[in-house]
Amino acid sequence: MKKINILYWVFTVLLAGLMLMSGIMNLLVTKESIDMVSTKLGYPQYFIPFIGLAKTLGAIVLFIPGFPRIKEWVYAGFTFDLIAATYSGIRIGEHFSEWAGMLIFFVILAGSYIYYHKRLNAVASGYSK
Repeated sequence: MKKINILYWVFTVLLAGLMLMSGIMNLLVTKESIDMVSTKLGYPQYFIPFIGLAKTLGAIVLFIPGFPRIKEWVYAGFTFDLIAATYSGIRIGEHFSEWAGMLIFFVILAGSYIYYHKRLNAVASGYSK
């Protein structure tokens, strides 16, 4: 159980940190956010604070004990966000080297999600933390 907890927290802190940093930049509608989301990818500017709020709240929810159904929605939302960002980069003609780094985010997301469920199963099976 100790290994599961350590891996869960490593992946989850990385995931939440990445989403929180991105979310806060989007919430503040920084120049970098406008350049990336609106100018480069073509999304409307009103979308920026919306996605920022969703990322920020999702990152916070991952640290609140309980609420397994809401956490499932957070993982789904983060998955949709990463898929949409990667797909958008591909569709605007970015070279593989420009969007390949997104694969790291998918690994971090998958690691957090997998170890979240391993942790839940271990607790349900009666293993102590």
